Amino acid sequence: MNVPRTTVRFPPLAIAVAALWILVGGLAFAQDQSREAPAQQAPGTIHGTVTDASGSVVVAAVVTLETASSAGKRTTITDEVGSFRFSAVEPGTYAITVAAGGFAEWKATDAVVVSGENPPLPPVVLQVAPASSKVDVGLSPHELAVAQVKTEEKQRLLGVFPNFFVSYEPNAAPLTAAQKFQLGWRDIIDPVPILGSAIGAGIEQARNSYPEFGQGMEGYGKRFGAQLADRVSGVMIGHVVTQSVFHQDPRYFYKGTGTFSSRFLYAIATAFVCKGDNGRWQPDYSDVVGGLASGEISTLYYPASSRTGLRLFHNVLLGFGGRASAHLLQEFVYRKLTTHVPKIAAAPSLPILREGTPVSLISVEDLSSKTAQNAGPIAFVLAGDIKVGGTIVAKAGSKASGQANYASGPGGNGEPMHVTLEGVRLKVGNTEVPLRSTQARGASGAFEYHRPEDSGRIAITLYVAGNIALPPAQ
Repeated sequence: MNVPRTTVRFPPLAIAVAALWILVGGLAFAQDQSREAPAQQAPGTIHGTVTDASGSVVVAAVVTLETASSAGKRTTITDEVGSFRFSAVEPGTYAITVAAGGFAEWKATDAVVVSGENPPLPPVVLQVAPASSKVDVGLSPHELAVAQVKTEEKQRLLGVFPNFFVSYEPNAAPLTAAQKFQLGWRDIIDPVPILGSAIGAGIEQARNSYPEFGQGMEGYGKRFGAQLADRVSGVMIGHVVTQSVFHQDPRYFYKGTGTFSSRFLYAIATAFVCKGDNGRWQPDYSDVVGGLASGEISTLYYPASSRTGLRLFHNVLLGFGGRASAHLLQEFVYRKLTTHVPKIAAAPSLPILREGTPVSLISVEDLSSKTAQNAGPIAFVLAGDIKVGGTIVAKAGSKASGQANYASGPGGNGEPMHVTLEGVRLKVGNTEVPLRSTQARGASGAFEYHRPEDSGRIAITLYVAGNIALPPAQ
């Protein structure tokens, strides 16, 4: 059966109205979409020049570009003509910080970047960092030494035996020759050692030591006189005259800090070295010469039987051994038994730059042309401040250096295939901080680097190789 077809016809006016409605709706949708996704702005650039107050360009100044919200940071350094440049910078407002060794930090917080090539910034002029000055008002070195000697003259073991020739002040003022004599004389006339000599002479008498002296009061008197003479020559020759001639300090300087082994080695070492009047450690000439001299003087009042052929040699060895034993007792025993020990104020602890602390560096040189043939020393600058406990111990712009070695063979973009760095050290004041390529000790020595702002320089992160005590940056 055939079903008749039904044809629906729309009037031309209705078709036109529908088409117009679709067109208007499409335009409205496109407008809404354009509101939701505005066209992205093209990136811009920011560049400028860094000089000092005299107009000279500053090379290797560290320039940091940071967004107002601190969400992003980029770093570069100035080239040989003092210029810096950041490309592909999103339009907006930025903060710029410039740091260089010896100069005060420069900062601007309102650098505006627009699309396209921006005009150069006004010249950045760095001012010389103000020198920090400190005035100490107190006693002169001579007056301080006088006060310290008076304190040392009160030091006694168990409150009885004199313990004058030890200083518990690590930075004690140097003694003049007169003060060395005063300390020695005070030790000689002290009644306790005199009583000790009297007892020692009695023991020698009982043992009939040095029979040439005889017995009775005459023999005891000779032995007592020899004991006193030994003490006088030992103190005056060994602790006054020779120390004055060689400008060395007769006192033992108590350490009291550090590990047991470090203190033990310190006490032993001070049998062979002593502190000079200039504050520096030096070979202990005075005790060796003084011991030999006092030993030779003793031959004038001891019988000939006591003068062995190896007497001088034995005196030197006994001198080293005696001093080492005495210093060990001073370091580990006598301090606890000594009365009237001065209370020394604890020295302010220096910030410790811990092993493994990351250190960001940027090379000063353009390394793109370096090869195995022209490898050599390489200079870096610190890319940002290093802080320890909120204290700045190294400022951005601090210098570092090391040895760069390049393996032959071209890499990408004509760069060397392999780069190794050796002996990289960061300069912080008068201290050189050794750096290594890995945070963990003993790990692989490879390191990664990138090139800031399409330059031939490299930016790397190295790590402090050991715990270092550093003074705060001024």
